[in-house]
Amino acid sequence: MKRMLFTLAIALLLTGGANAQTGRTDGTEESEFGKGGYPFGESRHRFYLNTAFGSGFFDKTDLNNTRTGFLYGAELGVEMDEWIGIQAGYTYLSDREMSIISLGSRFAYVFDPFVYHVSLNAGLYAPKQGDRNFGLAPGAGIDIILHERVRIGLDYKHDFVFSDNRTTNIDRVYAGLKFFF
Repeated sequence: MKRMLFTLAIALLLTGGANAQTGRTDGTEESEFGKGGYPFGESRHRFYLNTAFGSGFFDKTDLNNTRTGFLYGAELGVEMDEWIGIQAGYTYLSDREMSIISLGSRFAYVFDPFVYHVSLNAGLYAPKQGDRNFGLAPGAGIDIILHERVRIGLDYKHDFVFSDNRTTNIDRVYAGLKFFF
């Protein structure tokens, strides 16, 4: 009898330790039979909306006549994982009466409570008067996590707007408030 209780106790201890490890799941759907789990985290697929308010700087060749303008916009994106995402955005620059419609990628590194990120967007630059042009906008920034679903941040983008005979540069600096869904 003692030998049977001892064997049962050892079997229960070994079984409890095996369930804590990750590995295969051999049971039917939602049976919770087996070890289960994924040792490297989970895919998030979180959607976000980022609002932006700041300024755009133009014509930096003549420092005495640098033109700046107010900008506002929004980006809608999805994080496929915590470090990579896709985003689409709209920005309006008041000085040039120009709309920027963009699509790009975003790469982030979380160092709680900060999130450092870089991005690369391609876009259509459409002024109210004049020709529409294509451009690229690499960027970088930092966010501060206020809540699991709210971040506040500061971003910088340098736009290369390509036209027929020259490339125009725009520097955008803006603050944003990001909401996750």
